[in-house]
Amino acid sequence: MNRLLIVFIYLFFSNCLPKEEFSNIPSISFEKLEYVKSSNNINQDSINLTISFTDGDGDLGLSNNDVNFPYNPYNAIIDENLNWVTLGSINVTPPLYLYKPNGAYSLFSNEDSRPSFSCQDYIIDTIFQTTELDTFYIQKNENNKNIFVEYYIKNGENYEFIDWKKIFDKEYSCGLDFDSRFPPLNISSNSQSISGNLTYSMISYGFKSVLADKTFKLKIKIKDRSLNNSNIIETQDFTLNSILKEN
Repeated sequence: MNRLLIVFIYLFFSNCLPKEEFSNIPSISFEKLEYVKSSNNINQDSINLTISFTDGDGDLGLSNNDVNFPYNPYNAIIDENLNWVTLGSINVTPPLYLYKPNGAYSLFSNEDSRPSFSCQDYIIDTIFQTTELDTFYIQKNENNKNIFVEYYIKNGENYEFIDWKKIFDKEYSCGLDFDSRFPPLNISSNSQSISGNLTYSMISYGFKSVLADKTFKLKIKIKDRSLNNSNIIETQDFTLNSILKEN
């Protein structure tokens, strides 16, 4: 049950405002949250998040083709001999280094610090120029995404982070969270200020069981192509019933 969370993005397109000056660092504000309940047990429920945004140079959005550095999905963990470390590697020579596709590398660990298998620390892929599979040690790259959404459940006076990756797979953390990417918003080839609303529809079978009648809130940020992080916004408290969209 490790792939029950599916993410879709809907965009209500931005207005290009060349006469208006905004910071080149994106800024966001919370607008609305809606819970859409499925009418049957086949389709998934959705929570639709709407935020407003501004960006001074309009470099918001990643296309499906944006997978090369610095938007690569992960970086490799290599050892002193420049060998990509795998889960089953026997002859690993520390220290370990974080290797990026642009050729840069930095110290990752002074010791052979491989954890047990999880989908957050390893990727199963073919060995170079062969069809043989192996389990490679990696570090996921945050820059592969551009919208980041965290859920928190209220517990007394405190809030507890919901790790969606573990909801349906506690042992290997192979579930999906709601960090994702939206496509480019500036259709012009020119740098220009943009602003508008973005609606992100998060779809899951787990909303009813995880959130139920609990009180929760969200934390959201976005990132531009220059890797500038926006401000982090924190919503008010909600329950599913309080944001239920009536048919």
